[in-house]
Amino acid sequence: MRNYLVLAALAMLGACGGNDGSPGAAASANKQTVAADPSASASSAAAAASAASAADLASVDNEFRAAKTVPLGMKTTTPPLVIADPTLNLPPYTPPAPPAPVSTTTLSFGDFTSYLAPGSNQGWQAGANSSTIAIPAPPTNGTGAGDKTVALASSYATASYEADLTVSAPVGNGAANAGFLVRTTNPTAGGPDSLTGYYIGLDTGTHSVVVGRENNNWTNFIAYPVSSVVGGSTHHLKVTTSGTAITVDLDQQRVISVNDATNALPAVFQSGSFGLRRFGVGASFSNVTIRTYPTVTSPSYDFSKVVGAVYTPSNAVNAIDFWENYDPDIVNRELTYAQTYGMNTIAVYLHYLVWANDRVAFLSKFENLLKIAARHGIKVSPIFYDDCWNPTPQYGPQAAPVWGVHNSQWVQSPGTPVEQAYFQPSASNAAVTYKTSLASYITDFVAPHRNDPRIIFWETMNEPGCSGNGALQETRAVLMNDARIAILNAGATQPINAPQVQEDEGTYFSDFYAFHPYGNPYTGPVNGSSVSALNSETLQRGFPGTTGQTMPGIVSNYGGSTGFIVWELMIGRTNTRFHWGQVPSAPATVEPAIPFQGTIYPDGHPWQTSETQALTGGFDVKLPVLQVGYYNDPTFQSAPVKTSVTPLIDFDLNTERGTDSPDASAGVNATGYGVRWTGAIQATQAGLYTFSIDSDNVARLWINGVKIIDKKSASQGTLSGKTWLAAKQRASIKVEYVHGTGPASMHLLWSSSAARNPSALRIVPSDSLVTAN
Repeated sequence: MRNYLVLAALAMLGACGGNDGSPGAAASANKQTVAADPSASASSAAAAASAASAADLASVDNEFRAAKTVPLGMKTTTPPLVIADPTLNLPPYTPPAPPAPVSTTTLSFGDFTSYLAPGSNQGWQAGANSSTIAIPAPPTNGTGAGDKTVALASSYATASYEADLTVSAPVGNGAANAGFLVRTTNPTAGGPDSLTGYYIGLDTGTHSVVVGRENNNWTNFIAYPVSSVVGGSTHHLKVTTSGTAITVDLDQQRVISVNDATNALPAVFQSGSFGLRRFGVGASFSNVTIRTYPTVTSPSYDFSKVVGAVYTPSNAVNAIDFWENYDPDIVNRELTYAQTYGMNTIAVYLHYLVWANDRVAFLSKFENLLKIAARHGIKVSPIFYDDCWNPTPQYGPQAAPVWGVHNSQWVQSPGTPVEQAYFQPSASNAAVTYKTSLASYITDFVAPHRNDPRIIFWETMNEPGCSGNGALQETRAVLMNDARIAILNAGATQPINAPQVQEDEGTYFSDFYAFHPYGNPYTGPVNGSSVSALNSETLQRGFPGTTGQTMPGIVSNYGGSTGFIVWELMIGRTNTRFHWGQVPSAPATVEPAIPFQGTIYPDGHPWQTSETQALTGGFDVKLPVLQVGYYNDPTFQSAPVKTSVTPLIDFDLNTERGTDSPDASAGVNATGYGVRWTGAIQATQAGLYTFSIDSDNVARLWINGVKIIDKKSASQGTLSGKTWLAAKQRASIKVEYVHGTGPASMHLLWSSSAARNPSALRIVPSDSLVTAN
C-alpha cells in the first residue's frame, strides 16, 4: 500500500516555484529549483508542513470530541465550514528586489548588421543621433517584409531589452509591426522568419502587442490588444528573458507573461543575439538598452508520483453546482475513498460566476476543501477557466442531469458572453471591466495560498479550444496570459499550467507541459521527455468503434514517468459514465455495462477492484476496506449481483435514473435491493463502544456474530446498540441493509467515551482484495 503523505510530498519536491521572467522573480525561481532538489534544503518547508499537520491533528481530536460520533472507517472528522473572508488583513505581496545587472549596454546604429528581405530597397540608417535606428516606411505593401537587423557581437540569456519605439501606420493591408528579436541565431536574408528566436513587436494594424517564436517559420503566442498602439504612437517597450520565460512591459505596465513550456524545447532558444525587425511599417528605435543578469535556469518539475483524479462530488452536475451546494461531509467521505484507493492529487474546477455572486462563501468553501484534502494526504490543483461544453453558464440552481447524455450539464467558465465582453464593463459594476473582475477572481484565490503546500499547481484554463469557437482563440490566449500575470502578481510559488490539447496556446503560458492522452495505444509527451511533463487528464474505457483505455494501462504507461490524473474520481451526476458520442441528439438507450469514465460509486466501491489493485500496487495489497455484496434479492437468499469493497458504510443516493442504484452498470436494482458488508474491526483500547445505524429502511449489525442492531422500521431513523471491544483484538463485523423505494440512505457510525480520535476504531485491512467485481 502506498504511503500517501510521502507520495504527495514527493509530487511537490520537484514542483515548487514560479517564474514570471523578470530578473528578480527569475532569481527567486532559481533558488526554488535548488530547494526542489531532494538533496537540498527542503527541510524547512517540510518542517512547516509538519507543524501545520500537527496543529490540524489537534483540531481533529477536538472535532471528534465535539461530534461524539464518526462514520466507521472514516480517517478524520469533517472540519466545520467557517464563512470568513481570507483576504481580510492579508498583507499584499511584495516581490523580491531585482538583482543588480551584471552589465548595461546602450546600442547604437553601428552595432547592428542588417538583413533585408528580397525585394526591399529600404535601408536602415541612423536617426537624429547614433542611439536611434530609423527605418523609413516601405513604398508599397510587400516590401520591407520582415527586414531584420541583429547585433551579432553578443549573445544573451537572462537579460532585459528596452527602447522607445515609434511605429508608423500600416502600408497597404499586410502585417504592420516592428519590435525586438531576442535569443536570435542564424538570421539570413531569405525571408521574414528565416532565423531561430523570439519576436516581440507593436502592431499598428491590429493595435496589439505581438509575441511569437521563429524557427524558420512563425508560431504565434499572443496578439494582446492595446488600443493606444496606433500609427505614429511612441511607446517604451521592455522585454525580459529568463529561463524559458519572456515578459513584456509597455509604458511601465506588464502586459504579457509567457513561458515557452513546449515539451523538450531545443536549447537554441535558451540564448542568442538581440535584434530589431519591421514588417510593413516604418519605425524608429531610440535609447536601445540591454541589461544582463546572472543566468537563470527555469525550474524543472517531477510529477512522476502524481496519482490523481478530477474531482466533482457525486451529487453535483458541474462546478457551479459543486460550490453552490458545497457539502463538507460529502467531500470528506469521497476523499476518504480517494486516499484509500491510492490517490494523492485532485483537480477541482472553480467558477467565476460563483465568485462573482457569492465571493466570501466561495473562498471559505475552497479553504475547507483544502483542509479536508490535506487530512487525506491529497494535493489540490485548482482550475480557474474551462473551455468545454455549455458556453453560456448561469448562476443559480443547475438543471438535473439528462439521462443518457455525457456531461449533460457541464458548463464553461467564465463562459462565452464574458469572454466576448472581456474589455468591456462587467454586468455587476459599470466601473469595472471583466478583465479587472477576472483578475480579482484569480487574485482572491491565489493570494491567501501563495505559499500553500496544499496546492500542487494552478491551472489557468482547461483545454483551450475545446469549445471549437475559433473566433475566441486570441481571447483565450489573453485570458491565460492575464491569469498568469494575476497569479504571479499575487506571489504564487506554485507552478502555473494550461494543457496543450486542442490549441497550443496553453503551453505558452505554462511552467510545465501538460497533455491529455485519451488514446490506446497510449501516447506520451511530445518528443518523449517526461521532464516537466504531466498527464493531467486521461481515462476513457471506450465505446463501439473505439479502443478504450484501462486503469492498469494508464498506471503502467504514466505511473512513475509523467504521473496522471484520471477523469474522474466519482461516478455520479456529471454523467460521464456515458460516452462522448452520447449527446442530446443521440442519447444512450441503456445504462452502460462499462462506465465510460469515473472510478468510484457514491457508496465507495470502485467500478472494478482490478483498477484499485492497479492504483495501489497489486493483488496482494491490504486496504482498510470491508467486503461488500449487492443483491437484487432483499432477503439475501440469491447470489449477489456484484461483489466489491468499500472503506465506509456512509452514503445517500438520489432517485434520478442511473444514480438511484448503488451500481446501475452492474444491474443492481434502484429499488428493492439489499447490501451486505463483512470484514473485521479493531479498537486501540478496550471499552464499551456504541454503534448507530441511520438508514431509510431495514438494517442490521452483528459484531463477533452477535446482533447488536436490528432496525426493522421502513422509514428514516436511527437505532443504536452497544458492545464491549477488547484492545487490539480483531472483531468480525457484518452489516445488512435493505432498500425499498425513494432516496437511499445508510450510515454506520460509532462512539466511545474512551476514544480520543477517529483512529481509536478502525477497519482491519483486508487479507487481499476480492477478485470478483
